[in-house]
Amino acid sequence: MKKLNPQRLQVGDIILTSGPGKVSKAVRRMTKSEISHAMVYVQHSSLIDATAHGVHSSNLQRLFLEDDAIVVALRHRTPLSEEVIRQVTDFVRAATGTEYSKKEAMAVVARTMRRAGSRKQFCSRLAAQAYAFAGISLVPDPDYCSPEDLRTSTHLVEIPDVELPASNQEVAFWEARANTLVAMSEATNAVLKAARKRSDSIQSLNDIIGYLLAHPEEDRHLRRAYERSGYLTVWQLELAKSGWQYHLELMRAAIERDPAGAPSMEEYCRELLGDPEGGRRFEINYLGYLELANRTGLSTFRVLAELYARLMALHQMRVEAARAWLAENAGNRQKPG
Repeated sequence: MKKLNPQRLQVGDIILTSGPGKVSKAVRRMTKSEISHAMVYVQHSSLIDATAHGVHSSNLQRLFLEDDAIVVALRHRTPLSEEVIRQVTDFVRAATGTEYSKKEAMAVVARTMRRAGSRKQFCSRLAAQAYAFAGISLVPDPDYCSPEDLRTSTHLVEIPDVELPASNQEVAFWEARANTLVAMSEATNAVLKAARKRSDSIQSLNDIIGYLLAHPEEDRHLRRAYERSGYLTVWQLELAKSGWQYHLELMRAAIERDPAGAPSMEEYCRELLGDPEGGRRFEINYLGYLELANRTGLSTFRVLAELYARLMALHQMRVEAARAWLAENAGNRQKPG
């Protein structure tokens, strides 16, 4: 097995892969390509893509590929500003939960007649539309393009040396570890399924905001959708799984049990402190939902504001623990030998 090297990637990169499944083989055969899927790198170790389950996040650390799988990482030919990259990543994040359009994806593969694109997504459309949203045309038609169209775009260049070997122990470790992103994806889909019973125009979670403002009488239904789905409590799974990230004492205990993990702990702390986007997103969502709750008095907005207040506090706990650990171990790193 092999994996991608996060040290070679930058936010906004597009990652193309192939897979062993029948759909992947059909896409590659019909597009005369070695690749069949596209993902957008949105944060350290975080990807967003469109699959049959919709648009959701995944963890790069859990992405293991067969040795013979094709992997291509692409980056814009000229360096892009932080604002442009932020627009790209904001677009794909805002699409979270959007349904997958198998029909439109197959229209690209089969090169059949195409109508105006819907708001549903498929993998290469998501990547191309994200860049188009930021004012960058990677392909002639962002609504209908294949992974191969992205690969051959003159605006993108391939990043070399992005692969690393993955040990059996590493694969087994992540397979045995609870995946809270899967739980979040399932909860998101459950919320949207309930919301779409009221309006089939709803695609993403952001669409619920506009619908609720226009139909405040649906407040109870949508609040209960969030509550019953588990969306409001997924953070508890993460806290139970990785409690050491939030407390210096638990970080110390983890290294005492396994001193060889000190370099990885330092890498984790530095990556966390070097990524301001996590805290920024929580704060933006908190302030947005708080303003909506105060303005409308709707309980759905209130519980979402409370959720993001909790996530902000938890993120701050992680930041403070990481800073403390780095400060405490600065002397050890400076010792010779």
